Formats: sequence, structure tokens, C-alpha cells
Amino acid sequence: MAELKTFEILNFVNYDSSNDLCLYEVGKQKCVKLHSFGPCVRARCIFHYVLSGKGTLYIYDKKYVITAHQGFLIPANVSAYYQADEEDPWEYVWVHIGGPQIHEFFERAGLSAEQPVFTPTSHVEEIEVILDNLLSNLDREYYCIGKTYELFDCIVRYSLTKNEMPTSKKLLYVKRIINYIQIKYSEPIRVDDIAHSCGFERSYLTKLFKEATGYTLQEYLLAYRMKQACKMLEQSLHPIQYIAYAVGYGDAFTFSKAFKRHTGLSPSEYQKEHRIS
Repeated sequence: MAELKTFEILNFVNYDSSNDLCLYEVGKQKCVKLHSFGPCVRARCIFHYVLSGKGTLYIYDKKYVITAHQGFLIPANVSAYYQADEEDPWEYVWVHIGGPQIHEFFERAGLSAEQPVFTPTSHVEEIEVILDNLLSNLDREYYCIGKTYELFDCIVRYSLTKNEMPTSKKLLYVKRIINYIQIKYSEPIRVDDIAHSCGFERSYLTKLFKEATGYTLQEYLLAYRMKQACKMLEQSLHPIQYIAYAVGYGDAFTFSKAFKRHTGLSPSEYQKEHRIS
């Protein structure tokens, strides 16, 4: 027979002021050996993240062994049963959540009743720091909602089972990248800056952009800068140093090398041949 459970933290927060995501309960529990819960059906989703130890989850008569630094989803209106291990019982944090965006979050992470186990590919420490911050500030509604968004950002980004975005969403992100470059090209931006502005890892963003445009991010940024430089050389008599600064280069020498490599002409040669009277 299972022993009684013990809660380290249990807080009914009932934060529902956000239109997209609601946070109803947050808890942390270090289970005793063979402690079990269920079978149960809940009206809203609950996500558990295992800090240490291990246990077993049963959904739709399927068994999932879950260990430290993994998580598991119990979807709304789905019967679930879970039990701590006999030798190494788990300790976990859970969040009880609702809202219209929840389904999309879990779908993007590849989590469902048929595949409820979250396995992060990396950034375990980041996830656990977010959970610790959440648990330490349960009296701050907007802070907690913000941290819950951060948590789901990590779950989506680092999930081993994450789904690729639908084509329509990919195109929206590509458009966002192009807009960012067209606005910021005169600044000394890097690919990492572009990735950060869009909330993606550099490698994923580069792959997404290449598939949609045929260019790498570096190639597109260079091509756009050179296009603007050509316009300025054709339409003005500004010094080369001025044009270099205007298209995001810190000095005329680096700009001139990049320009000649791109066009086959130095900036001054290009200006002589293409200057519009």
C-alpha cells in the first residue's frame, strides 16, 4: 500500500487575467516510495517536471517510465495514473494551466495523450531555474504568468519531440526576419542578434530562412547591405566612409573589401561607372 504523500509547496494561485494563458495551481512534491495518484480525470491540463528520482505514468493503458529532468503532460479530460518508483521516488514540480493557447503550446512541443513525455534536448538548468523562480514568487501574478510563458518557450524550443511549425507560420517568421534586416541593416547587427529578436536558436533560424529563401542569413544581410550601398553610390556623392557607416560597417576598408568581393568593383569604380547625373 502506498504511503501518504508530502507537499513541500502547494499554492492555488488562480491567475486568469491573461487572455491566452491561465495559471491555476503550482506545486512541488517530494514523493515517498510507491506514492500514487489516480486514476483521475481533470478539466484542465497539468504539466509535471521531474527534478530527481523516477516514476511511472499510465495513460490509455500505456506505460511510461519517467526519470529526472524529464516532464509529463496530463491533458484535460484524459484519465491518468502515476506512481513514484519503489527505490528512487521522484520529486517534481507541477503547473495546473488553462487558456486558449495551451493546446498550441503542447502541440508545438509534440506532447499529447498519445505522446505525453517531455524530454529536453538541452538547457535543463534553464528550465529548472525558471521553475525555481516561479515557486519563489507565487504572490506576484504577472511575474508568474511571465515565467509560465518562459517555461513553455523552453518546452517548445527544447522538446525532443517538437513539431515543425506549419508553413504559414514559417513564412511569417521569414517575413519578420526580412523586416528586421531591412530596418536594422545600418547597425552592426549579427546573426545572433536576428535570432534573439525572433526568439529562436541561431541554427534553427538559419535553416528555416535558407529553406524559404535559398539564402543563408549572412548572405541575405550582405546582399541587402550591398544593394543599399549601390543605391547610395549611384545617387549621391557621399564619401565612401559615410556609405560604409550607413550600411552597417565600422570602417571604409572592410566595407570596400566586401563591396568589391560582391560586385567585382571597388566602391569608387562602381560610382564612376554607375553614377546618375
